[in-house]
Amino acid sequence: MIDSGHPRFGPRREFLGMAGSVTDIHDRRMAEDELRRAGERYRRLLESIDQGFCVAEILLDEQGRPADYRFIETNAVFERQTGLRDPLGRTARELLPNLEPFWIETYGQVALTAQPQRFSMGSQAMGRWFDVFASPIGEPHERHVAILFQDVSDRVQRERRLHESEERYRAFVANSTEGIWRMEFQPPVDTSLPVEDQVRAVMRTGRFAECNEVFARMYGLSSPADVVGHGLELFMDEADPNVQAYLRALVEGGYRADDVESAEHDSEGRPLWFANSLSGVVEDGRLVRAWGTQRDITDRKQAEAALMEADRRKDEFLATLAHELRNPLAPIRSSAELLRLTAPLDPMQQRHTDIIGRQVSHLARMIDDLMDVSRISRGKLELRRAPVTLQDVVHAAVENAQAALQMGRHPLELQLPDEPVHLVGDDVRLVQVVLNLLTNAARYSAERRPIRLSVEREGGQAVIRVRDHGVGITADQLQRVFEMFYQGGAESERAGGGLGIGLSLVQRLAELHGGSVEAHSAGLGQGSEFVVRLPLETQPAQPPASNAKRALEQPPRRRVLVVDDNRDAADTLAEVLGLLGYDVATAYDGVEGLAQAEALRPDVAVLDLGMPRLDGFGTCRALRASEWGRGMALLALSGWGQTADVARATQAGFDGHLVKPVVPDVLVTTIEEVMAKRAAA
Repeated sequence: MIDSGHPRFGPRREFLGMAGSVTDIHDRRMAEDELRRAGERYRRLLESIDQGFCVAEILLDEQGRPADYRFIETNAVFERQTGLRDPLGRTARELLPNLEPFWIETYGQVALTAQPQRFSMGSQAMGRWFDVFASPIGEPHERHVAILFQDVSDRVQRERRLHESEERYRAFVANSTEGIWRMEFQPPVDTSLPVEDQVRAVMRTGRFAECNEVFARMYGLSSPADVVGHGLELFMDEADPNVQAYLRALVEGGYRADDVESAEHDSEGRPLWFANSLSGVVEDGRLVRAWGTQRDITDRKQAEAALMEADRRKDEFLATLAHELRNPLAPIRSSAELLRLTAPLDPMQQRHTDIIGRQVSHLARMIDDLMDVSRISRGKLELRRAPVTLQDVVHAAVENAQAALQMGRHPLELQLPDEPVHLVGDDVRLVQVVLNLLTNAARYSAERRPIRLSVEREGGQAVIRVRDHGVGITADQLQRVFEMFYQGGAESERAGGGLGIGLSLVQRLAELHGGSVEAHSAGLGQGSEFVVRLPLETQPAQPPASNAKRALEQPPRRRVLVVDDNRDAADTLAEVLGLLGYDVATAYDGVEGLAQAEALRPDVAVLDLGMPRLDGFGTCRALRASEWGRGMALLALSGWGQTADVARATQAGFDGHLVKPVVPDVLVTTIEEVMAKRAAA
């Protein structure tokens, strides 16, 4: 209530009373209180929100167009969100002279049209991005705009970086020369399952979610759409052992792979090979997705297969070559032996007989070296390790090198320690190492030049040195002397002959024994020294069982059947054995050999392996199948001398395998050893 009044007086100023009015302002006061409370709530609301707020008055130019705006109200967050200090009563142009026209035009449009607007926009002048809601407020003629905004600069930067990253990723995927893919697994694969169950789950639940064009084209498909949604069965045959091995390796490797090869096929079923790198995403023990890249290595694998096939053909060729070379050597050696065993020879005949024998042995050794190098290069040569005394090895090598040393009339200086030098190795191969070094020294030394062979201990190694006074080796050639088929740089240096594989064989055999070989030379004309180092054995070597070659002047009278389709080889060997005291018959193929064996019932049959009508393996099996042939001693004698040939001969039932051209003494010794074993059994 509002009271108002004044006193009334008479003519003589006497008090007559009071005159006044009373106004009821209850409603007005209630409205004022409510307005005050609303304003208080409004202010508290503005101060509590974490968004910026302001009320701007739009200022027009003379043409009635928005030219600026003045801030007439802000909340506390305004300054934090905009970076503008003390904005009240000031205009946007005053605070930001370089403010973009967009802001003035947009807010002016809201004020003039009374239509609110929502937008996101960045301001270079403020260096920020905002989400904005602008709405008219108050009377139209006031041109007031309420602006609610949020600084989203961090979010925009994250989105921009993400977008740029995605763009880079897509550009990388699109431009990569490798196939790129992503696979999702629904349901995820439980990584606690057994390996085989996980392999089946990967094949069953994995589906390609994306890939690039290159990946699709690798399989002869036109686009990624032909891949997405399909599983591994699109490219892999689950029953293929290569596929099973690949998937098992992935599972066992924790779904990680780096350049792992896989066998697959294209859309037409043609075989493909890829090198894969991938990474699986495992969440809570379950494989949910995997990313990967792959390179097409089909051409490389085909080239490797072609090389392997060429290598196989080369081995077949070398084996066939060795067989074909050994076959004519057999009758030559037997003929030389016949000349030696028959009537006494005059000196010239004896010398030429010896030459034939030496050259046959030399050619046979070259064939053996060639086959050994081939086996070593393929990792097929196995050492028969046993305790060995190095002095015995050296003496055997010197004995075998006599022909080469005598041909050049080279005096040999031999220096061996008095105490035995013990090794563990293959005595045959170690003899080969020393023999090749001696023959190499003889080949490249002028006539009558001395050769020195010494053995000594150095630390835990046995050291073999072969020193010559021959043509020497240049510094650049020292790096190549152990290369296959290398024989020096000039024709004069190759005049000594050979295949150029002896030193390569020495190096590889030394390495197989855990040792090494070095070449030293002061240069051309200064001679050479080769040094072989081999690990010593601390325990004394046990003497190996005697396998000495011996010629039996009067062996027990035994019936021997020689079967060979090379008539010269069969006849000359039969004559040699006859002169050595055997009762010998011949046959010239397997069928004839079987008939002869059944008729004669020999004690021993010496069979060639490669014969027409029925080969040596078939002949052996047929003999073993007969009651009268089970106890017969059977020896294979062939130009085929590879490990597989020896193993096949053993499986067929042979008691032994000898390689042509065999030394008659060795054949006689083998026959008697086999007969002794059969008698003991």
